[in-house]
Amino acid sequence: MKLAPRLPAAQPTAHPPRAAGRAASAAALRLMLVDHSRLNRMQVSAVLMRWGIVPTLACNGEQAVKLAERRDFDLVLMDILMPVMDGVVATAKIRQFERENPTRASVPIVAYTSLDLGTDRARWARVGLTAVLPKPCSATSLQSCLAQWCPDRFAVN
Repeated sequence: MKLAPRLPAAQPTAHPPRAAGRAASAAALRLMLVDHSRLNRMQVSAVLMRWGIVPTLACNGEQAVKLAERRDFDLVLMDILMPVMDGVVATAKIRQFERENPTRASVPIVAYTSLDLGTDRARWARVGLTAVLPKPCSATSLQSCLAQWCPDRFAVN
């Protein structure tokens, strides 16, 4: 019996983003934030912008897929439950696009969700979600996620 892969959770860190050198690398970080909740998009965007990161925003999975097909991203924070197209289907479509376009790098897609993570992690890993960032997330957990999946573009000391 083959075990299903498990999605890692972002590991928290107590260190704030490094002040010196952070702005240049953070400004270059290409992050897409996908969430149907305007309030969630505003709250997460406000934290990211304090670190010099201006995220590309999408309201649903369909918009996320279209953006991912047109632009390269260093990281995608993907809500799971959304209207029009959910985050699991959107992730599967983005992964299919990456397979069909081998010159495109595979972007880390982090499930950004308030769902109970129980058995869903294995299913999400099979479609290509990279990790899980539980909602609501603290600035520390968001920072850890960025440092973990974009270490060349976002550093902590």
